[in-house]
Amino acid sequence: MLTGEKLVQSIINIFGDLLQVEVAYFTSKGEIFIATDEYRKQKGVQVHLPFFQKYYSEPIQYVQRPGKMKTCSGCRFQNNCPSKVEILMNLVKDDRHFGYITFVSFTDEGEKNLSSEQKKYQYWLARLGEIIINVLNNEGTYLLLETKNGIDTKYVLGDAPYFQFIKTKLNSIANSPSSIVITGETGTGKSLLAKYIHSNSITHKGKFVELNCASIPETLFESELFGYEEGAFTGASKKGKQGYFEVADKGTLFLDEITELPLHLQAKLLTVLQDGLIYRVGAIEPRKVNVRVIAATNKPLEEMVKKGEFRADLYYRLNVIPLTLPPLKERKEEMEYLISTLLEKIQQKTGKFIKDFSDEFLEELKSYNWPGNIRELENVLEYSMVMENSLQLTKESLPVYIIENNRMQNSRVNPKLLKNMEMEIIHQKLLEYGNDAAGKERVAEELGISTRTLYRKLKSN
Repeated sequence: MLTGEKLVQSIINIFGDLLQVEVAYFTSKGEIFIATDEYRKQKGVQVHLPFFQKYYSEPIQYVQRPGKMKTCSGCRFQNNCPSKVEILMNLVKDDRHFGYITFVSFTDEGEKNLSSEQKKYQYWLARLGEIIINVLNNEGTYLLLETKNGIDTKYVLGDAPYFQFIKTKLNSIANSPSSIVITGETGTGKSLLAKYIHSNSITHKGKFVELNCASIPETLFESELFGYEEGAFTGASKKGKQGYFEVADKGTLFLDEITELPLHLQAKLLTVLQDGLIYRVGAIEPRKVNVRVIAATNKPLEEMVKKGEFRADLYYRLNVIPLTLPPLKERKEEMEYLISTLLEKIQQKTGKFIKDFSDEFLEELKSYNWPGNIRELENVLEYSMVMENSLQLTKESLPVYIIENNRMQNSRVNPKLLKNMEMEIIHQKLLEYGNDAAGKERVAEELGISTRTLYRKLKSN
């Protein structure tokens, strides 16, 4: 049986032969995934992403002047494109974007056929798109197309030396089932990093199950984590219920805000980590599970252990591999990189194309303190893109609160700096008028202070 990718390749080749066109299928990121041989020969595998981003929200686009359109600016084929004509279609179903598919001709005869029978080719392009979506859905290949090697963490990890160290660590633990604790402020990307670890580890074929420990009432915690048997308590389902550990069997369980886990359940979690056994509520016999646990917190776990607020034995069992995500305010040198990467992501979400951003826009974002970290930055950029009507983001594109916050910060003069500046002026004036009583009296008069105040300032310095 053909795999999803090989089946789509076979179908594309058949359509190309029957319709006498070249066919290419691109992922939602504009990357060539499958194409006919002639298409690859003429245009290779590198694409001009702005072209696809421009037409992200349009169902179909007829391209009569390949290489000579505004969106072709910067493309290696600008003014010299081998394509004579192209018909590009977005593949969308149930609000999910499956990428793009295109019919292309590199010959004058093909250009004539596509131009004179547009409706015919659009019809077959749509039918081909439906087939591809069905194949990818059935094969589960869509997830592969969307995430490639898993979760894209460019905007979480960045390129700073510290994050290069984390990436090296991740490569080392890819084949390890060891537990991990990710620490960092809210919004730094702990959940995304956990998904990345899962999708690039030995547990990637299993499910990634996420549980925010702060979102579950304490009375329901045990049944949610470990499940329950039939009739375990009033209102329990007659069939019983799987808990998060059973759902995540052979996969990864991500326990966000792990410090919210009640102490009595911390002991049960420790047992699962040590023995791989869970007891459903109301059960006599244990169930075996094989789950990798990744925990995350924005609180100082070690201090909580010292205060007796978190079990030490569970801490050491979980914290086999510690990872820390620093706040965005400590990553200002990466701001330009992060903005560019996030804009690429948001453009795919909104269909809005932005060419670049001004230096003033960048400086305003660098000046801000980012209490909401990466999550807040992404929201600010999405707001700016949606509100901006030109192709460039400027200071005026930003939310008002960013500008006002920066203005207030800039208006606050450091008291120590102010005092140092004042004393420097006083000493300069004393050098000018003399350090005797008459000179000091004249300095005080010029500065608009009393001689007593002047002496006090000199004494305290």
